[in-house]
Amino acid sequence: MAFWMAAAAATGLWLLLLLALAVATRNPDVEPGPATGELAGQSPAVVDLITGDWRLCDEAASATLLDLAARGVVAVEEIGPELSLVRLRGEPGGLRPYERLVYDHVRALAVDGVVATGALAEGSRDLGRWWKSFRKKVIVEAREQGLSRPRWSRAHALLLGAAAAVPAAAIGIAVAADDARGNHDGGPGAAIVSFALLVALMGRLNGERGTAEGARAAAHWLGVREHLRATGRFAEQPAASVAIWGRHLAYAAALGLAPRAVRSLPVSTPADDNRAWSDYGGMWHVVNVRYPARLLWGRPPGATILRGLAAGWFAGFFTWILLVVAAAFGVWPDGLVLPAALTAGLAVAGLPVVYAIADLGGPATVEGQIVRLRRFQDGGKANDTAKWTYWCAIDEGGSREVRAMCLSEEMWRPLREGDRVRAAAGRRLGWIRRIDVIEGSRLRDAATYDDTGEHLVDAPENLGEVRVLPDRPPPTWDGPADDRRRPE
Repeated sequence: MAFWMAAAAATGLWLLLLLALAVATRNPDVEPGPATGELAGQSPAVVDLITGDWRLCDEAASATLLDLAARGVVAVEEIGPELSLVRLRGEPGGLRPYERLVYDHVRALAVDGVVATGALAEGSRDLGRWWKSFRKKVIVEAREQGLSRPRWSRAHALLLGAAAAVPAAAIGIAVAADDARGNHDGGPGAAIVSFALLVALMGRLNGERGTAEGARAAAHWLGVREHLRATGRFAEQPAASVAIWGRHLAYAAALGLAPRAVRSLPVSTPADDNRAWSDYGGMWHVVNVRYPARLLWGRPPGATILRGLAAGWFAGFFTWILLVVAAAFGVWPDGLVLPAALTAGLAVAGLPVVYAIADLGGPATVEGQIVRLRRFQDGGKANDTAKWTYWCAIDEGGSREVRAMCLSEEMWRPLREGDRVRAAAGRRLGWIRRIDVIEGSRLRDAATYDDTGEHLVDAPENLGEVRVLPDRPPPTWDGPADDRRRPE
């Protein structure tokens, strides 16, 4: 018991040390400066960082694209109430690394130099890695300008790490003392796990911290925010109005004043499962994707026949039992018990069996562009491993409503959204028996963007990091679009 009390006291002291350092390294308080229309030298993305308590917000990527439009690198054109386009204007030079990320993403999506604004969420990139690289590139620039720094200095990290070894060792000794009575040896493992948890907590509290210069710049930009709020109705402005407002709209977006323009440029937003943009047929258009209930849909014909026969047998058997009981009470004729049970069984089995035989005899040829590849968990197997259903939605160009079909994992894995394919599939059961890629998606290369190394800066998910272990090479991502997840 004494060992556990000592371990609790050591852990409490370490937590107090962590709290004291967290308070000492908190972000400076920023009071808005006087309202002004003067735009200082920081980019909209950096402004988003320093005015958002040194946390980059979702609108930073959209604001960057608006800034590129204001500078003539791209153009945003409103074609109609539901369609706006981003048009590339030649190969630009002198872009910042994070601006290059945004520009390259637009270029990868563009057809003949044009992409619909709503389609900016499309693409086969790993959105989590893309956003992480974008964010860290912005942080690098903010640090170069003296506006930001890591919350934990190396001295802080060394102090907290060394101090964490004390409660971890105390916990290990306490566990070892208890295990000695039972001839176990869990002390070393408990010490290692405890140390890892304390270091992880230290990392979770870590983040980007503003400097005195950063606080002054943030105060100026909050003054600009007040000026823009008072002088322009930016909340109502579409992205195409950047042709009128120029860089003021980009900064309004970064400062949270232009939600309509930001929503229409979903650069850093995951693609909607049920709403896709397609250029199949030569014109950008919206495709609504449905994933039907899998009572019959999305199942192989052979398995459907077996399921239908099994369902028919059970339906007939239980109907027979009920009718036997009813006949015993005189409410059902004895001679109709068996015919009625057979009829019920055939009725239940008939539809799936007929559908499956029809699909086996003559699968339809489906040709078009893949607009959605998704997998959804469909329960678990006997060994508790996840069981997945694999979906593929193909835009054939004749309808704005597409029902996604199912296929095997082996066929699903090599596919990419944007591939033009020819598939043999059953129209009644929605099962793809074979699928061939006619033309590979131009989006296949969208995941391989120019990563200039800023992702190696000391800044993890929460925008700051002091490394203890050496870096591992970043993992490659080769899965379809549904596996993209932006970190919180």
